[in-house]
Amino acid sequence: MRRIVALPLLALIALGATVVGGGGLAAAPGRDFADHPAVGSWRVHRDPEISNYPLELMSLSADGTALDYGAYGTTGVGAWKPTGADAAIVSFTFVTDGPAYIVIRASLAFAPDGESFTGTFTTEAVFDPAHGGTSGEIGPGKVDGTRMAAEAPGTPVASFAEFFPNPAGTPEATPLP
Repeated sequence: MRRIVALPLLALIALGATVVGGGGLAAAPGRDFADHPAVGSWRVHRDPEISNYPLELMSLSADGTALDYGAYGTTGVGAWKPTGADAAIVSFTFVTDGPAYIVIRASLAFAPDGESFTGTFTTEAVFDPAHGGTSGEIGPGKVDGTRMAAEAPGTPVASFAEFFPNPAGTPEATPLP
């Protein structure tokens, strides 16, 4: 009987959150940066003059949320805020598979057309958060980015089957009937 009452109650709470949030999940109070040029998805290059650093992807939301898919398969979660009409700061925390986590802090300046940015960043390894064990901030490094755009599919030059052909089987690899 309790389960029957709990389900409608949860549905009512979810509906209330949606209505209060304006049709979606409510953003942090007082944060609406929708008109800032930083909002969007970006292709990011750290130290662009060093060609062996792989591409990173970054997304900055109107509520101040920041996500970064790092060059080495790591994901950083963080926050950003405007520091001017065409400038912002952002910080990300990346969890490692060791005892530390990494904090990256950046200061970004956006081009007048809002399609690119340049900036500087520092990196800090936090080894022992309970006792203040960190590397301190290391840097600065340079960073630049270009806005990602939504694109419709173009004219294909090959089918998936042509581009990714199935390998021919061998007698050793062919399963028996």
